[in-house]
Amino acid sequence: MRLPGKGEGLLLQIAICDDEKFMRDTLCSMSRDLLAQAGEDAQILLFADGESLCRACEEGTPFDLILLDIKMDGMDGMAAAKRIRACNSKALIVFITSSAEYVFHGYEVRAFRYILKPELSHSFPLVFREILEELLHKQEERFCFQFDGETIALPLCDIRYFESDRRILLIHTAQQAYKTYRKLDEVEQALKKKDFVRCHQSFLVNAHGIQKVGATALTLKTGETIPVSKRRYRETNEAFLWSLR
Repeated sequence: MRLPGKGEGLLLQIAICDDEKFMRDTLCSMSRDLLAQAGEDAQILLFADGESLCRACEEGTPFDLILLDIKMDGMDGMAAAKRIRACNSKALIVFITSSAEYVFHGYEVRAFRYILKPELSHSFPLVFREILEELLHKQEERFCFQFDGETIALPLCDIRYFESDRRILLIHTAQQAYKTYRKLDEVEQALKKKDFVRCHQSFLVNAHGIQKVGATALTLKTGETIPVSKRRYRETNEAFLWSLR
């Protein structure tokens, strides 16, 4: 899957989950029409039940948007959303429901919006435009690079640290480490104002992921330790303290 960089438009990952085929197809068609009007594109995956959607999320599919029915056979949408939040804290969840009785429960899973099915034709285009604006803003905070012949755009908040190994740049996230060819000096310059700090000649770390900073090493919230060079200790510690504000 190709994710273009800033200025090239979005290629979104969208999940539509509803146990009624007619509703899945309707939401897919409306989404594609609105994306075309906005000059954007998406990969849209359809799910007939909450369990299969949760498995896709847990297997690492990085959905940007999830359109989710609440009342479904088996696992309902609210239970699915709670499970999804355990592995995807960033996706925008929009509940598509026939009743407003569950609206207040949405705060538990940070639902972006609710759309009532009887009002779908009127409300969906308005909400979808809000979604695109929100995701476009997030797109501006991504790091783009080549990986296995594709262009990847990772949210900066998902990157724990960069590691340089000669000509190879390793990009470490919670899910995996990506490998590309790029100088760490260039990455440092590009992310200078984005709370990434060069703690060592070979490491550039997301300050928001730091747990503590020592004289020779820092510890991430994940428990990983990364070396800190003597001449970069002060800068690293200041970046860490600044990130706590």
